[in-house]
Amino acid sequence: MLSLMEEILLLSLNEDKGNFSFTASTVINYCLSGAILMELELHQRIAVDKKILSVLDSRSINNSRLDLALSRLHSSKRQRSPEHWVGKLSGSLKGLRKGLLEEMVDKALVREEEKQFFIFTTTRYPVRDTRVKKDIVERIHQALIRGEKPSQRTVRLIGLLYASGLLPYLFDKEDRKEAKRRAKELTKEDILANAVKKSIQMQNTATFVAVN
Repeated sequence: MLSLMEEILLLSLNEDKGNFSFTASTVINYCLSGAILMELELHQRIAVDKKILSVLDSRSINNSRLDLALSRLHSSKRQRSPEHWVGKLSGSLKGLRKGLLEEMVDKALVREEEKQFFIFTTTRYPVRDTRVKKDIVERIHQALIRGEKPSQRTVRLIGLLYASGLLPYLFDKEDRKEAKRRAKELTKEDILANAVKKSIQMQNTATFVAVN
């Protein structure tokens, strides 16, 4: 089973080019930090309400990235809001995206390609196992278009996609309105998804103010 972090990365990548769209590139770090917090919540290590994120259990989950994030939450001298931690983790877990992508190469989910552009070299990750990505998209379509009951993990993934604005890219134009309506309904009580959404909105506002 893939983690929420791996699933959101796989869905965000351009399948053939192996890069992120402009939209995805501006929100992916917030999605990853939200995914980490959701994994910790699913493992019953943290509890969240609209104002406070609390550590319930600081024991290892045997996952280095989740353990590192949990350690940072536990060592904080004061309790903070979910939005604070989404923003904090998005900027403090250096190399998270690249490290995950390299692991996905090892799992044969994507392949690594270097592209030369004048004097610059960029690394891209085209999707190698398109079947896995299609299965994830199918789960989302089943929940949002065909009305089937999704698993808890699928609901959390939908929450990340809806909060980040990436959800419409997984649907044909005629299905987007219904997909967004259903996603909003499914995730309206998801505190962490809403924290991701607020963090992205704050970033967009700060960027707008900076350039005007």
